Amino acid sequence: MPLTWLSLVPPLIVIGSVYFTHQLNISLVVGILSAALIATQGGVIPALLLSEQKFVTHFSDWDNIYMYLLLVVMSSLIILLTVTGAAAGCAQIIGKKMRTKRSVECSTIMLSFLLSIDDYLSILTVGFVMKPIADRVAVARTKIAYIVHALAGPLVIIMPISTWAAAILVQLDNAGIHLNAPHKIIADPLSVYLKTIPFIFYSLLVVGSVCCVVIFRVAYGLIARDEHNAIAVDEHTDNLNHNHSLLELLMPLMIFIGGIFIGVLYAGNHHHTFLIFLLSGLSALIVSICFALYKHMISLVQIPALIYEGAVVMRSSIMMVAFASILGSFLRIELQTGSYVAYLLLGTLSLWLVPVMLFIVSLIITLTTGSAWGTFSLLIPIMTQMLIALLQLETPVTLDQIPLLFPALGAVLSGAACGNHVSPIAETTIMTATSTGIEPLQHAKSQFYYVAPVMVGTLASFFVVGLLYNSGFYKSFVVSFGVGAAVSGLMFIAANYWKK
Repeated sequence: MPLTWLSLVPPLIVIGSVYFTHQLNISLVVGILSAALIATQGGVIPALLLSEQKFVTHFSDWDNIYMYLLLVVMSSLIILLTVTGAAAGCAQIIGKKMRTKRSVECSTIMLSFLLSIDDYLSILTVGFVMKPIADRVAVARTKIAYIVHALAGPLVIIMPISTWAAAILVQLDNAGIHLNAPHKIIADPLSVYLKTIPFIFYSLLVVGSVCCVVIFRVAYGLIARDEHNAIAVDEHTDNLNHNHSLLELLMPLMIFIGGIFIGVLYAGNHHHTFLIFLLSGLSALIVSICFALYKHMISLVQIPALIYEGAVVMRSSIMMVAFASILGSFLRIELQTGSYVAYLLLGTLSLWLVPVMLFIVSLIITLTTGSAWGTFSLLIPIMTQMLIALLQLETPVTLDQIPLLFPALGAVLSGAACGNHVSPIAETTIMTATSTGIEPLQHAKSQFYYVAPVMVGTLASFFVVGLLYNSGFYKSFVVSFGVGAAVSGLMFIAANYWKK
């Protein structure tokens, strides 16, 4: 169909519907139906047939099937570690000898890194376990909540071995990034994601800021007030089963990471990336189940229930990714939304402003919807098509022809991670508040004082990288990250100096 403003209607419908209903999956279905109606020029039956064809095509792709199975496997592993008490038991081992505020906060950071394969696992385990330990040494719960939340989604999104990475790989593949023609960008999705990680500036800066806040004892705003008023409370923390070791947590992580490393080397050129992720996750789950059976922490009859519960937990996320991918296919192929956006911007928007614009748009969408996965699932197809059109390239293209891809993708993912971090309606915000024993709004307000400097630093990074993206991968990253870190640091110093 010709380029028209109607191509913007489906994503706008999705954003508006989510804002008012807070039902992302239903909103995505409405977006799919509206896209199909526009693509078929209002024909109801053709629209339904085209939608059905899109669903069949999506679920006939083995890469998509492998990724959805991986999400179920990783969710089942998380359920297993939770049911057996392994995650909480190992966390208690780590924090057993904590006697100072700094040591408790450093242990929270270390545990968050250890559990960074999934944001839900990290938030629930670290929050529930570290809360009584923090109370014992008078660490403010708002401070613990800030650390736990900042090292959940923002950290997981830059971890190649994580559930977020799996979802991003699916979206890159569905956006037309693949090694085989006739895809729009001839490249391996895993390679593109790995090269994008240095440009996910928000995550890099927020992780660095958390470490600096803890090490240099930076305190201001509501968290400083809560720290001043905190009173040590000696709660009973020995009610956990002590028949645990760090091996229970480290073993599945090592098997998962090792399996992917060996599998990629064996396969070569990452041709079977999605299958390798699934087999590695399955191996980790099977070994963990066998270990739990050996230690009599579960019985054989519990295994089907654990897997079923893992599928139930991931059901909504899988539906969301699938619906967003199908909508993205409509936007990319039938409606050509990215090309239309590029057409509007040609002659009015300089290329160097693209990363900044994408970061702001991604941030706003995630703030209003509360879903990082929904945001990057919606924007990645639009972004890739827009870049190709703005650069006036003929498809298929190679990565050498589109150096702005990595900063642009980093901006989308940064905005999604940032919006998910600060949004009061995000699931992770509510889960963090629940696991650390504070009110969600209290958590959102108190952490914003520490997040705001990072957001400004991230904006500065994307301004600079937009100017330098043609100067080489490493130079553009180092200079841009350095500027962002400097701006964030100056803002932290100013805020700490003017604290009341």
